[in-house]
Amino acid sequence: MGRIQWSGVIFGAFSALLPLATRASAQNAPTVRVVLHDSSGAPGRLLAEASDFVTRVFREAGIEIDGAGNASTCAASVAARAFCVQVLLRPHNPQFEPGKIRTMGMALAADANRAVVSVYRDAVADVARRYGQPVGQVLGIALAHEIGHALLPPPSHSTSGIMRPSWEGDALRHAINGDIAFTDRQAALMRDRLNGRPSIP
Repeated sequence: MGRIQWSGVIFGAFSALLPLATRASAQNAPTVRVVLHDSSGAPGRLLAEASDFVTRVFREAGIEIDGAGNASTCAASVAARAFCVQVLLRPHNPQFEPGKIRTMGMALAADANRAVVSVYRDAVADVARRYGQPVGQVLGIALAHEIGHALLPPPSHSTSGIMRPSWEGDALRHAINGDIAFTDRQAALMRDRLNGRPSIP
């Protein structure tokens, strides 16, 4: 399986643009490591756009995303009891059947220190095309939503915000225009889960 990391220039350049006060605050925030395994062949610009969206949404919830990792560093994080999410970006959902509702992603498994989620690039592209929105932004919504599932206790859907169960025209437009976030309660639950863990190795 091909592997693309949200690291290096993509995340480094984004962090460098932050004001000094914001960066200082970010250093004190709980952190979750995200490792992206891409078997869909997504272009780098699309992944960069998605990673910017995910970073922003989680930062607003008081959580930092560390994308400088791969499978081995995720294993090291788990060994140190730091939380790691492995994202499988797949070309399509192998279980999709015509006529059924299409899902952009799915949380597959989780334990106290690690989670695995899948996101389906064809479903993301279909939603983006249907509502005339940028694919990278819609991918960012799908990724943030599934990582949210990995960090939140069930039931983790809400009637508004990034954890709403379905995405249609107006909700999608508001999200892409920046009017989207985890609820205060969701943000607090995620921070509580991550606080007290050791620093990401």
